Amino acid sequence: MSVESGRFRARWVFPGDADPIENGLVEVGDGVIVGLSDKSDPDAVDLGNVALIPGLVNTHTHLEFSDLSEPIRPAEPFSSWIKSVVQHRRSRETQTPEVIKQGIDECRQNGTTLIGEIATEDHDSAVYADPRLSVVMFRELLGLTEQRAADQRQIAETHVARAPNEEASRLRRGLSPHTPYTVRRDLLDFASRLAQDERCPIAIHLAETEAERQLLSSGTGELSEMLQAFGEWDPANFEVGRRPLDFLHMLQDVDNVLVVHGNYLDDEEIEYLGNHPQMTVVYCPRTHHYFRRREHPWLRLLNAGASVCLGTDSRASNPDLNLWGEVQFLRRQFPQVASETLLRLATSSGAGALGLSARTGSITLGKMADLAVVRLPDVSHRDAYGLLLEPHSQATAFPPGLPS
Repeated sequence: MSVESGRFRARWVFPGDADPIENGLVEVGDGVIVGLSDKSDPDAVDLGNVALIPGLVNTHTHLEFSDLSEPIRPAEPFSSWIKSVVQHRRSRETQTPEVIKQGIDECRQNGTTLIGEIATEDHDSAVYADPRLSVVMFRELLGLTEQRAADQRQIAETHVARAPNEEASRLRRGLSPHTPYTVRRDLLDFASRLAQDERCPIAIHLAETEAERQLLSSGTGELSEMLQAFGEWDPANFEVGRRPLDFLHMLQDVDNVLVVHGNYLDDEEIEYLGNHPQMTVVYCPRTHHYFRRREHPWLRLLNAGASVCLGTDSRASNPDLNLWGEVQFLRRQFPQVASETLLRLATSSGAGALGLSARTGSITLGKMADLAVVRLPDVSHRDAYGLLLEPHSQATAFPPGLPS
């Protein structure tokens, strides 16, 4: 059930845009935050030894693979992994809508209240309907031939045209030209103009692998061979000497651009992103680790003033869809990074990337009551963030103990 109204006390409240509040009180009215304080209220629901945090934002995932019990192997070479993903999609018996709902349930149970989803089919919006979380549904676009690109343009127009009827719902629509090597330049140009006209976000997998940079710069390598095996290779689509920066330039006028992965951005591209805050790099830490990529430039991006947020990617490359697992992974790998930064990447940064920061991403008066709960250890010290990011902490749906 969703909680539309009530007053809730927690040992700590982390607004996300202000200092933590000890013995904090959050008041909800009609699904909106209407009160935030540390005042005494004997009638409030005492949630006990927990932290209330903004609902987590899983900015990038592919819910269609939520039926997988473990990541797809082999992880290397990347082209082999892609072929296995395609094979799984074609061979499974479970209906995709059922799998998507399974993934939504997993995300919600682990404290996520906003998802950036890549949709490969035109599912009815009811598939994503859940009053307890919001979904930005990016329609994937793939097309390297003229006919395929024409079909994809029609799909894109139909997809975003439904958006006005859903303004009051928790569903928003976006476009996802898949990668720079699976979308013709004219299709990417079209998607960019359409996103500008409709004020919808765009997500593109970019600078994901060294093989991608090789393909863009020289038209060679394992991705070229993969496209040939799929019967999709046309040298005319691959001008020698291109790089991810060229695609950032093409998308610079879109209100919200998600640069998914960004594992192999160079210095100039990082500087460019630092100067274009409407573009956000979506870092998927455990997926990055699964593929054994070189060190991700997320810290360099932050130091350059660029926007960074977090995603899980899919169960095809991640053991689960638990975004708090990404936060805990980063805490272990980068103990020098401020806890406030990690919480921001998992909440408000993702909401901003998806164009929804005015509605969600922090516990702020007037925003939606999108909350998550973290059970705290039974210790007496007052280091709020130390308690929050204790190694065994888990985020769960709000409120705890009520039917969901």
